[in-house]
Amino acid sequence: MTPLEDLPLEEQARILALRLGRAERALIDAETALESRMRELDRANKELSQRESELVERLDIESRQLLAALSTANMATIYGEKDKPFSASSGAAALLGLPESAEATPESLIAALHPLDRDRIMRAAIEFFTKMQPGVDHRFEHRIKRYDNGATHWLSWVIRRDPADAARPSAVYGTVRDITLSRANERTVRSLQLRAERRVKELNRLSGQLTEEQKKTANALAAKTRFLTDMAHEIRTPLNSLNGGLELLADAAGAQSRDFQVVRQATDQLVDIASKLINQADGDPVELEVAAKGPDVPSLTESMQSIDDAPRVLLAEDTESNRYVIERMLSSIGCETVAVTNGVEAVEAMRGQTFDVVLMDVMMPIMDGEQATQSIRALSGPASRTPIIGVTAHSLQAERERLLSAGMTACLAKPVRRDALETAIRTALIGREAVQPLNARFDHELFQRAFFDLPEAYRDKMREAAKKDISDYGEEVLKAAKVKDAETLSRAAHSLKGVSLNVGAIGIVEELSRYRETLSKDPSFSSAGLRGEIAASLLAFDDLFNALVREGQ
Repeated sequence: MTPLEDLPLEEQARILALRLGRAERALIDAETALESRMRELDRANKELSQRESELVERLDIESRQLLAALSTANMATIYGEKDKPFSASSGAAALLGLPESAEATPESLIAALHPLDRDRIMRAAIEFFTKMQPGVDHRFEHRIKRYDNGATHWLSWVIRRDPADAARPSAVYGTVRDITLSRANERTVRSLQLRAERRVKELNRLSGQLTEEQKKTANALAAKTRFLTDMAHEIRTPLNSLNGGLELLADAAGAQSRDFQVVRQATDQLVDIASKLINQADGDPVELEVAAKGPDVPSLTESMQSIDDAPRVLLAEDTESNRYVIERMLSSIGCETVAVTNGVEAVEAMRGQTFDVVLMDVMMPIMDGEQATQSIRALSGPASRTPIIGVTAHSLQAERERLLSAGMTACLAKPVRRDALETAIRTALIGREAVQPLNARFDHELFQRAFFDLPEAYRDKMREAAKKDISDYGEEVLKAAKVKDAETLSRAAHSLKGVSLNVGAIGIVEELSRYRETLSKDPSFSSAGLRGEIAASLLAFDDLFNALVREGQ
């Protein structure tokens, strides 16, 4: 390339002009870029300044909020560095009771210390600076006497001492707050707790005394009941033989003779006196003899003819004279009687023979009447549903409830009169007819499905659970209807319907629907239909289970 100085002057001038133009344009571009950069820097400085202002304002607001919170909470902060005086927040003056314009200083705090605490607190302060571990929060409590009203207040301190390092000198900082009210509340709470503890101890003591008295009362009542039971048996057993014997003699010797009437009257008086004595001692007598249910009840002859020419009666009685008299009574009213002398023999007789009614004495050796009744009810087949009439030596309400709960159909009190015995047998036979299992209505397919869908090991449990649920829910429905509790009635009816449908007891479902529908129109509508269907279904349940489930396994 030819050097510039070797070119003609005109060419040198043209080249230099071009270079100058490029330099000027570069300079202009540089100035424009610099100006743009300066504007950006200025904008950034303004934004930074604005952020600093916002930060300062926010810190100021937060500081004021913190101070307000400390003041509201009766709290203050302290801070101090080595070789510099302590400083405290504005709340410290308020804690000491100083005027708002006053400044809290270590001197004012020391002056406010309660005389009882001044020496101890000063020793604690010296120990804090000389012996206590630095870098750990230490807690103190002490009393002061406020400047404004001289009242005693309690202050709680949390103070920390940090040792010096290369970046900062040794410093002390912490918080202080007024705990006078909280201490008072704690004392009140503790006082209430102590009172409550004393009250609980007293209640426990009284409860223990009450339990002991209840045990004594229960033992006394149990002893009384045993005594009444024994005495009633001792008195009424011979009275039963005497009374029954007179009734039999009346048939043979003539009830109209003067001699017989005198003996009959004396016997009746003796029976009444014994009953009054026993009932008066018990305090809660109840008539156990079964009465006829009204004019619609058929005669004994009619009821017997509808079932059997001569109903078979199993008589369980351990006393020979009573057994003889009752056998004669049963024979006189047209019954065929088989007699046994204890509960074990009664259960065995029910296993091997068929009876229409069981007449069960309550007090027997080996196995009493209550135990024998429970054993008979546990048998399988029709024997478990045979009516059982209990014969008891007294009329205690508690015994009657216990015997009925054990499975007895009715109870008679000794001495047993022929007319009462006849009525009890008639009622039992009619009641047995009213709940014949064949009257129960089941959907056999649903019944089988309810059990076949279960493992074989659970089927017996399901059977017992279904029977219990039907019985319990049925009782709830009838009780709720009786007291006109619509909500409970609806809930119990829903449950009864559900469990009945589950096992195919369609008769219960239909009777329940009819009962509720009629009951809504006529609150006095009888529940006999629903009761009968539930009873029939429960009595048929086991036989149906054996026929449709067990034999089909």
